[in-house]
Amino acid sequence: RPEPSARTPHRPRIEGFREALAHVVISRILAISFIVVVGFAGIEATYGLWTQARFGWGPRQIGLAFMVIGLLGAFCQGWLSGRLVRRHGEPRTLSGGLVFMAVGLVVQWLSPTWPVAILGFALVCIGQSICFPNLTALVSQAAPPDRQGEMLGLNMSGMALARIGGPVLAGELFSLVAPGAPFAVAALLI
Repeated sequence: RPEPSARTPHRPRIEGFREALAHVVISRILAISFIVVVGFAGIEATYGLWTQARFGWGPRQIGLAFMVIGLLGAFCQGWLSGRLVRRHGEPRTLSGGLVFMAVGLVVQWLSPTWPVAILGFALVCIGQSICFPNLTALVSQAAPPDRQGEMLGLNMSGMALARIGGPVLAGELFSLVAPGAPFAVAALLI
């Protein structure tokens, strides 16, 4: 029978969560992931309402914007992110992605015309596309090999919770403060 202090493969889940929060790198990545997704999910949820209120867009324009951004995101994750990591490493690439996201959100929030808003949307997309893969890579690198799946699962769970809270927060900001408020708050969070 193992000692009470010895690790067993079937330890309670709360122990893994406590270990993640106690780990210097993993705890920071979990916090960054949660905060970034709260802001990003809120923008995704209110973008159509915002463009309708700001520029009179309908479903067609909003759908086209998301199509173009989706293609840009695929390019950035499939080609750009790996090149940036090889040149600058994960931490610097992550920081750059966060800067792109924050600048893009501010550009969108303050955009006087729809082309400027699309530029901001593209900057957010580029930042998000190079940010999210690096969050996962950093968790994977920081976790012990036998705990990588658990730590990655914790990160994904936190991001799933953020995808619930982000749209609720953004919806409240949109309706109670101003249509651009979710962009300002997301930029501030990031």
